[in-house]
This record gives sequence, structure tokens and C-alpha cells, in this order.
Amino acid sequence: MNWQPSRCLEAPDEFRQKYHADTSRFALIILNQPILIPRHRFDNVWHNATYRFCADGGANRLYDLLKTDDERAKYLPDCIRGDLDSLRDSVKAYYESKGVSVERVSDQDSTDFMKCVELVRLRDPIFSHSALFHSSTGGSGSASSALQDQPQAMKGLDVVALGGTGGRFDQSMSSIHHLYILNRERRAALISNESIVVVLGPGKHEITCNLEIEGPTCGVIPVGSSEATLTLRGFQWDVENWKTSFGTQLSTSNGLIGPNLTIETTAPVVWTTELRESQEQ
Repeated sequence: MNWQPSRCLEAPDEFRQKYHADTSRFALIILNQPILIPRHRFDNVWHNATYRFCADGGANRLYDLLKTDDERAKYLPDCIRGDLDSLRDSVKAYYESKGVSVERVSDQDSTDFMKCVELVRLRDPIFSHSALFHSSTGGSGSASSALQDQPQAMKGLDVVALGGTGGRFDQSMSSIHHLYILNRERRAALISNESIVVVLGPGKHEITCNLEIEGPTCGVIPVGSSEATLTLRGFQWDVENWKTSFGTQLSTSNGLIGPNLTIETTAPVVWTTELRESQEQ
């Protein structure tokens, strides 16, 4: 697997020039947390996205970020979706008046985040007809088994969720749990004002970092119930066949010394880098 998690934050002109359109498509999901990333980074990820969805109260966050109706009219999401228990009536009315679809899904077995992921699946021609996606939380045995068998050469829409960490701890853990599930079908990342988070499945991963955007601090942390054996190359502190689990040892506060890294793991791990402070350009 090849990963470039921070590319969604690059300037749109650079993004279009550097990355092939068929392999760089992603859906942006705005979660119900304050949007604290620098404004130019928000603009970049918004304009680079193929689709833009708000998960319930995420529409409030988008509305509040933009200070005038003229500005809001330039940043209309493709859809607002969730159980709508957080969406303010005034925000709902505004976006409906602009022709934005507002969809209430009352299913309480999935979060608003995963309700929006279902929209990604519906718009993804590679995956939309697959039996994999009739359960967001592991559901039926056949769907769960198919997820486990999904090859790692993922070619569908990536998912970039704005928020997901940095708020309530239980919600942060829920977001990482969703990355764990999504890792079986597509690339997905959480972006906060301080970090980028992805989950890497078992295997070998080549990662390209943009050192103008991320680093130098990074971490590789086991997630799930299995001990992971790691081999890291290109880090400040490389390791080989290094066992890691909660209760033994963890690889946090490692460092980037260059843009190209290799991570080999026997079990799922969280890969995270800090976002550099930057001034609006």
C-alpha cells in the first residue's frame, strides 16, 4: 500500500498537477467538532475534495466558520446526513434554501460519521454494488467475511474526515474505530488542527510525507486486540521485528527525517503525524 495522507491539504493547483485524478479522489466529511485548522488548510481540503458531506451537526460547524451568507453560498456541501439531532433549525433552513440535500437517517446502530460513509459508498462506482457495504458496524456474517477478504489495492474514493480527534475522548475513540473498519475497504484519514491519523492494516506500507505540512513528530500505535510486530524504515528511530502492544511498549514520539518511510506490521496500527504550524499563504 502507498499512502500520502497529507496530500489533501496541499494547495489545489499543486494537488491537480502532482496527483492523477483517478487515484486522488476523496470525499470530505465534516464532523460535529469545531473547525480549528488554519483557514487556508480548510480551503485546500475543501477544494481538493470530490464530494463534501456534513455529518449532522457538522453543518453547524461549517455554517459558523463562514461569516457571511455570500461566503457560505460558495461552500455548499453536497449533502447533510445523520439523525439530525444536532443540526440547528436555522442552519437546516439555510442549506435547504440553497438546494442542499438534508437527509435524516434514524438508524441508531450507526454514527453520523458512518451514515455519511454510506453516501461515499453510494457514489463510488467500484464499491457501490458490493455486498460489503450493507453493514457499517460488522453486521451480517457474510458482509463481515467479505470485508476481511477485501484486497489492499484500494482504488475507490478515499475518505477524509475533518475532526474526529481532539474533542470528547469517547468520540475520538469511536472515530478511530471507524478508521479500523474502513481500513478493510478504502483509505481513510482523520484531520484535526494538530494531527493526521490513519489506520494501517497488516502488511507493508510505503508512506510519502510532505515535510512542509507534517512532522517532525509521529507515532505508530497498535489498535485492536492483537500484538503487532513492527519494522520501521526511514524514521529517526528505526526498529526491526519489534513487538508492540498496550501494556508492553509503544512507538510514540518518533521522528521524521525524510519524506519516504516504510512500515511493516503484522496487525492493524494507527499511523499519526503532527501538523506543522503554518501561516496563511
